[in-house]
Amino acid sequence: MTTDRVRRTLLYVGVGALLAGAALTLKGLRRSGPGSAEQNAAQAGLRSVTVIDDPQPLPAFELASPAGPLTRDSLRGRWTFLFFGYTQCPDVCPTALSLMAELQRQLAPPQRPAVLFVSVDPQRDTHELLAAYVPAFDVTFRGASGSDAALAALVKHLGVMYQRHPPAQAEHPGIYTVDHTASMFLIDPQVRLRGVFSPPHDLAAMRADYLRLTGA
Repeated sequence: MTTDRVRRTLLYVGVGALLAGAALTLKGLRRSGPGSAEQNAAQAGLRSVTVIDDPQPLPAFELASPAGPLTRDSLRGRWTFLFFGYTQCPDVCPTALSLMAELQRQLAPPQRPAVLFVSVDPQRDTHELLAAYVPAFDVTFRGASGSDAALAALVKHLGVMYQRHPPAQAEHPGIYTVDHTASMFLIDPQVRLRGVFSPPHDLAAMRADYLRLTGA
């Protein structure tokens, strides 16, 4: 891995850990009380996830996807991993999607979660590009995107943040990077946030924690 790629990876991981911490602080205000016996019991033995137990469902949203509009109700009835990124991400996004694809392969079909990749780069991530990129990791994975306004309520609820950087040279307006939260968010079948998997991600630990949280 080149020095530049290492720097980018560390940046994404740092941003992801920092912003996941902000999300957990926000969600902690919604819990029944810090340090409760129920919370401590839920977290005990889990290695890669912070249990949230948000009593409120995700806010209503509508994103665009290759298969048509995607809303909160599209996630209802099944465990879902949400990940925010962009298709031209050099390191973190393909690594995360590859890890999720391997997780799917290690689970029996009834245990497998849905995986939704939400682009924070709608200008470049067209329906055609999302349709080619996301299912390349696993044919069941879905991709969606939306304007900043369309994403606002969802990212605020989860504590997700992102920032697009202008191109270094004006003659290359389509070449730029996006810093974004690198955590994975586990949503339960009632579309409530159940847990946050913060980087660095470990497949074995994620699998064990996911199975325990979902009772699969």
